[in-house]
Amino acid sequence: MSVGLNTTVLAQEMANTLVQLNRVAWQHDHDSFNGLKSSGFILLASLAFTKGPPGEGIKASELGKIMKVTGSAVTHNLNALEKAGYVERVSDPSDRRIVLVKLTDAGQQILEEANEMFLETLKGLIGFLGEKDSAELIRLLSLTTGFLMEK
Repeated sequence: MSVGLNTTVLAQEMANTLVQLNRVAWQHDHDSFNGLKSSGFILLASLAFTKGPPGEGIKASELGKIMKVTGSAVTHNLNALEKAGYVERVSDPSDRRIVLVKLTDAGQQILEEANEMFLETLKGLIGFLGEKDSAELIRLLSLTTGFLMEK
């Protein structure tokens, strides 16, 4: 498939729209949610939904791989989340030299509250778009995710 001027214009419009959507979505819902920044929310969600022994936690380096961010980015976020009481660092029971990160009860609570708020926002979007356009948006986002995962 050749890439013409129209494709380039569409790509730029798509990029601008996605950047604007990202900025508005995080500003509206998460940057002001009990001081929890979007990167902290993503880290908490990644920690909560990572498979592993219940309550044992995972290595910070594994979190970085899951989130596709640097170790320093993980450490920076963990420090802030630990200070807020949302995560804790614990020694690995099988090797005391290894430090694991786990969600605290407060971290689980803030994640649930943020998720409820996020779902309410999405319900508002569905009300605004209508069910037909919402289903189409889901279809297009699913296709986009599949495309980007193959890249």
